[in-house]
Amino acid sequence: MTDAHTHVDLIDLDADGQLLYPGSRTTVPPDAIAGFLEEHLQLREETTDIFLHVHGWRTSPSDAESNAHRLFGLVDMVMAQQAHAYSRIQRFQPQYVAVRWPSADKKLPLDYYTIRDRTATMSQSGQVPRLLGAVLGYFNTHRDLPEPGPDVFASSYGQYLHCVGHSFGSRFLLHGILEATARLAEGGPDTLAWNWRDPSYPWTLDSLTLFQAALPADSFAQRPYAGILEANVLNAPVVMTYSPSDTALGVYHRRNEQQNGIGHLGATAPTEHIARLLLQDIGTSYTFAREKRLINVDASHLYLKGRRITGGAHSDFYHPESAHLLLSLANAAR
Repeated sequence: MTDAHTHVDLIDLDADGQLLYPGSRTTVPPDAIAGFLEEHLQLREETTDIFLHVHGWRTSPSDAESNAHRLFGLVDMVMAQQAHAYSRIQRFQPQYVAVRWPSADKKLPLDYYTIRDRTATMSQSGQVPRLLGAVLGYFNTHRDLPEPGPDVFASSYGQYLHCVGHSFGSRFLLHGILEATARLAEGGPDTLAWNWRDPSYPWTLDSLTLFQAALPADSFAQRPYAGILEANVLNAPVVMTYSPSDTALGVYHRRNEQQNGIGHLGATAPTEHIARLLLQDIGTSYTFAREKRLINVDASHLYLKGRRITGGAHSDFYHPESAHLLLSLANAAR
């Protein structure tokens, strides 16, 4: 089911990570990408928060669209129910974007290796990171950068950019952030919020949430993902949910990667950068550790449902509590 009141703009990729024209298999030529994004996304002046979502493993195009509506519909619902809980967000006019990519191989009933290798190839080829960098760069050139008022967090204004990934979609976003970082060299907005703003970069990504990330638990201690801990365009911690009921990132991930995925028990390294939180009820506020770059969010009490043989609770994150987490991060970014 989709939320008819929640509009989501769609961006489609082929198996090589190339941008497609809507409703077709025709790729957008590299020199036409900027014009396509200009026409297709059309960032609205009244927008306050931009959310970019990348789905995970074995998700059909129709399910990807439906799931984006489902998640962002929850964001709209929770904000409508308790706007007072996000006191720094004085006005909330979101714009939602979902990236769809071929995340299943119909020839194989269990295609973990195929899709894992596809995400690696699409990322290593540079096409997906360049596209995500172009999307983020498009927003950079069209949005009003967040700027703080004098000594008052709540008076900050501008358009905030939030990325949300699920499963293998987490890899795409991380590669996109690293690529965008490499491409942007000078300038910088003067924002409050998190501790990691770096004046070397002309804009910021204001939150990054990875639901049940399909990444080895020690990924941030290894290249390329260790680069996220260095100065880059991400002016926020990497927030990652986990649940032991996610058997896709437990049993299957251990079998294929020789260790748990982050979405099973959280990131494990580097330990000095890691904080842990409990996924809070929508009536409970968050206190984020501002000195830690990686935040594991324990969702084991809520992310429970799913058949073990098909991944357990790997996709059981469509809850108001997940929307509350996203809104709390948007609130903390101000």
